[in-house]
Amino acid sequence: MNITYDIPLVILSAIVAVGAGFFTIEMSNEIVLNKGIERWTWLIISAITMGMGIWGMHFIAMTAFSMGVEISYDFLIVVISLLAAIIGCVQGLYIITQPLVNLKTLIAASITMGVAIAGMHYIGMAAMRVPGTINYDPIIFTLSVIIAIVVSFAAMKIVISLRQMKKNSRYFLYKVIASLIMGGAVLSMHYTGMAAAKFKIDVGSLLSLSQSNLLDAQVIGSSVGITVIGMFAIIYIVLLNASWNRSV
Repeated sequence: MNITYDIPLVILSAIVAVGAGFFTIEMSNEIVLNKGIERWTWLIISAITMGMGIWGMHFIAMTAFSMGVEISYDFLIVVISLLAAIIGCVQGLYIITQPLVNLKTLIAASITMGVAIAGMHYIGMAAMRVPGTINYDPIIFTLSVIIAIVVSFAAMKIVISLRQMKKNSRYFLYKVIASLIMGGAVLSMHYTGMAAAKFKIDVGSLLSLSQSNLLDAQVIGSSVGITVIGMFAIIYIVLLNASWNRSV
């Protein structure tokens, strides 16, 4: 079985992952700066943005994956995987935007958020429809869940540290570096999870991919990427407007 990846879609998934990290950092500041209904509004918007970013990275990378057979996806299960990501992000963002976050709370939040992200990945994998079966290497599977938890801890720690940092000339550079770290960490979890998957193709129902099917996969992945990046652009405008309103 010849497993390959569509490189442009892999690059797009990486861009989305880094973007999700950047806007998580930016929007966590808005959660902290607001109170009452405005705070909860920012929390929900931030969780949706972060969850969509992580899920978008995952789904784009999934459409980049090819193994020489026709692959389709169960729409309902895909939606459930998105909800898992958003719920995990709500919990994580709620914790890290509290006035005081001790190490015990941070570890507990990392475990629940990490499990939610891993759940998003494997629920998404369950949405795959291939002419065969999917099994998982238990060691690599466990490693992917551990990576998701460690990634969640690192992301929360980075966001908290940046919020406490002075807004000097190097602050933007630190945000970019932090976004790259967070994006790379999420990507590492995804591809570790993919490495855990062992596909057994049913030769009797084996279907070779036609060129049109390959094009369809590219269109789906690109469409998700454009949608998520468009969402990032809208959120950026909203953030600029919120910052401008505070300055006047």
